[in-house]
Amino acid sequence: MPPRTLVLFDIDATLLNTQDAGVVAYEMASVKVFGVAFSFVNVPLHGRLDSENYADAVRRHGLGIDHVEHADAFQSAYAIALEKVAEDRGGFEACPGIVSLLECLADLPEIQVGLLTGNWEKTGRFKIQAAGIDGTIFGCNAFAEHGEHRDELVPVARHQFKSMHGVAPRRIIVIGDTPRDVQCAKAGQAEAVAVATGVFDAEALRATGADLVVENLSPTEGLLEFLRR
Repeated sequence: MPPRTLVLFDIDATLLNTQDAGVVAYEMASVKVFGVAFSFVNVPLHGRLDSENYADAVRRHGLGIDHVEHADAFQSAYAIALEKVAEDRGGFEACPGIVSLLECLADLPEIQVGLLTGNWEKTGRFKIQAAGIDGTIFGCNAFAEHGEHRDELVPVARHQFKSMHGVAPRRIIVIGDTPRDVQCAKAGQAEAVAVATGVFDAEALRATGADLVVENLSPTEGLLEFLRR
């Protein structure tokens, strides 16, 4: 019998904490490719796609170029820069409770685990590896390459699930740390679990209308009961 529930995790500040390593790598990559260090001061990055942040940065810095034409070069430079930052920092830190939760979910045949993230696939998977998290558990995934906006990603993961299992999931649950995670869940007719391990506290996340708000992703009875419902 196929799984009945698809649980989709965000990466940054949900699975792991990079301490803005992505921003540092963006700056390094932009110098390498364009000779200008991208600045993100007062730019709200949380919950956006890497592709959105890259295109916006090219426009804001007045480079006068087609960002699409240089996207491959930038992504390659960004991947190299991110690996250097991770090496200098001795890797990234898994968020509280996440390793135990993933171990619990891996033992539940009714649940398929996946990713729904604003990261490009290559660098998103690298972050997971650099945090010591087993990336093989994530079977149905939607990355920045799969849409122009985060709201387009739940249908991508739903389609992957149906291709894998022959049926659509009965439930889809998006787990993330930002209001945009909740928004994209609602846009894709999914449920939302908001976790206060990022810059938004539990009170701010409750205001989004999330179906469940938790302080962290430790596999508590309440969280597991919600996911297995």
